[in-house]
Amino acid sequence: PITQINQAILHRNQEFQKAKENNTLPSSPACHPHFNHLPPNNGGQWNNTTKFKRILFYHARKAGGSSMNKYLVKVAQAYGIKIEWIEWNAMEEPGTQFDKEDTFYVTHLREPIARSISHFQYNGRWPCKTLQHREFEPTEENAYKLESWNETQGHEAKKTCHTRKNDVFRLGDCAVNCYTQWFGGLSCPRWEVPVEQQYEVAMSKLLKYNMIIVIDKLHDPKYVQAIENFFGVEGLLERGVPYCERMSHKANEKNPLVVTDETRARLTELNRVDLKLYHEISDCLEGGNYEDIPKWDGSRFVLDSFNFTQAKIDRQKAKAQKAMRSGE
Repeated sequence: PITQINQAILHRNQEFQKAKENNTLPSSPACHPHFNHLPPNNGGQWNNTTKFKRILFYHARKAGGSSMNKYLVKVAQAYGIKIEWIEWNAMEEPGTQFDKEDTFYVTHLREPIARSISHFQYNGRWPCKTLQHREFEPTEENAYKLESWNETQGHEAKKTCHTRKNDVFRLGDCAVNCYTQWFGGLSCPRWEVPVEQQYEVAMSKLLKYNMIIVIDKLHDPKYVQAIENFFGVEGLLERGVPYCERMSHKANEKNPLVVTDETRARLTELNRVDLKLYHEISDCLEGGNYEDIPKWDGSRFVLDSFNFTQAKIDRQKAKAQKAMRSGE
């Protein structure tokens, strides 16, 4: 219900503003990642005794998430820890999950304008479903234009939320203030939440995460080494392959995209809230000093608590049973 949503927004905004006024906002998890746990019903107090059984990765679209997901699966398998991920839906907030295992939270960021343009090239210039048709030949004439990629849902403003009974936030294509929308989960039009309030909720959630990986820093070998030391596993730069990427890459190679200064300036203006969020989180990494990124602490996790082989068998059984029921 909208009343409950408004109450939750008010609580998050008050929490963020009070911490900001008192200069007690947590340090950015991009520069000061940690192995502390924020349990529910603990008055917002962290502890360093609860051991993690689950890694949760929030996957922001077209921000290097497929590669990060591949790497984190490798981390989870190395230590026998359960891993789950969220994409399209709102970010899970630490300290609010009563029905989940004790969770270590990870997400990532890419410079917002680069992310928006990459998203346009991936699914906004020619829809992925269209590229899958063998007879379709992508050309400049049948392409959507970057100049119209200027709304909260890509080429159009977000009009509604996917729902059966109640509004539920869900967002795939996005051109404008996408991090604020995904992390805050409050951009359903009927809720009428101003973007600045969405930003404060998004920041409140982000600052409770354990680690935020900044994709733009992966060109720095020292940063890559620091992240690999944090997780105790190599392979951070191994690329994942997003669905439809090969087709969209081939189409864009045949039809190189030209981004005018005017269009880039317009996207920059439209994404000013996301740019603020990005810089608030990542500017502390400027200068290349990564000494505050600690090394892996296996004592903070319940190692070998998840059996990947058995989980795969269980999924296959469930899939087979579902197929049998649908065929009855």
